Amino acid sequence: MRPSELIDGEARARLEAVVGETERSTGGEIVVAVVRACDEYASAGWWLGVSLAALVFLALGLFAPPLPWFAYLAAQAAALLAGRALARADGVLRLLLPPERVERELAERAARCFAEQGLTRTRGRTGILIFATLLERRVLVLADEGIDRALGPDESWQQVVELAVDGLRRGAGVEGLEAAVRRCGAILARHLPALAPNPNELPNAVVLED
Repeated sequence: MRPSELIDGEARARLEAVVGETERSTGGEIVVAVVRACDEYASAGWWLGVSLAALVFLALGLFAPPLPWFAYLAAQAAALLAGRALARADGVLRLLLPPERVERELAERAARCFAEQGLTRTRGRTGILIFATLLERRVLVLADEGIDRALGPDESWQQVVELAVDGLRRGAGVEGLEAAVRRCGAILARHLPALAPNPNELPNAVVLED
């Protein structure tokens, strides 16, 4: 599924309104970004295809009568293409991805988005990003140094992450993100309440990348 399919125009406007409403009670600047995937993971499809080709070759060698050489080649080529095709399905690809690679790609892509959206340029360094990726079904919250300094040592954004992830896994991604934004706002309002003036330094637009 693409982000633009999950979050249509009406849902996007509703989520942006939640961001704007939430920011009125805090000095933080919240950006929500939803991407299709953190990486193309092309190697996963090749890995599956090669593995299937090897299994086909082994099965033919053990259980089939002797065949012409081109029959083995054709069977392996078909298995390779089948593996590549299977890996295009999100559910299959998700199973093929090593957790450590997902963690690395998620961290790198979220950090890049944080910089691209200008979250380091707020006057009090109070930008915060709620970054969700649909393929990996992962959410990461990144906060600038002004927010990190305000939080207690035993506090984290885990509740925000859990709300968003739960929504994505239940097929209620928009509702999950709305709940995550509101929870994020409640934490920020406690530590960084809005002060006058409280300008809106960053657009409330939800970032979607198909």
